[in-house]
Amino acid sequence: MARALRCVLVLALTACTSRLPDVPQVVSIGKTVALPTPQIARNNAPPRLLAMHFSSLDVTRGSTWSGSFVTTTNVASVEVRTNLFSIDVPRKEFGQFAFTLDVFDTPPIFIRSYRLRVLARNSAGVIEEQDLPFRIR
Repeated sequence: MARALRCVLVLALTACTSRLPDVPQVVSIGKTVALPTPQIARNNAPPRLLAMHFSSLDVTRGSTWSGSFVTTTNVASVEVRTNLFSIDVPRKEFGQFAFTLDVFDTPPIFIRSYRLRVLARNSAGVIEEQDLPFRIR
């Protein structure tokens, strides 16, 4: 009876875990690469994430993490978030956003995999979202 209960519990916990997304084709990781030029778009056109570059998607505590984004020119904001943190990415120019972040020591409970959500919003509030796998070690 106890063995059957343990099996059911393991299956239930496994079913509750969410599968991390695959890395979208618009993402580059690691060595700096040339990013495309932002595309000009009308203000009321849907926002688009054209390219993303991250220093890593597997971040270690005590390191520096950075990201760059190229969007259509009508994107008013880019946000990078998990259920642990949210970053409002500064705009460098129309259609270009970038951040650099020092990853401080993190409590052991937060060392795990996350779904990293990248949201691009135009001024009307329309959102494009790309999800990526992300890990803090």
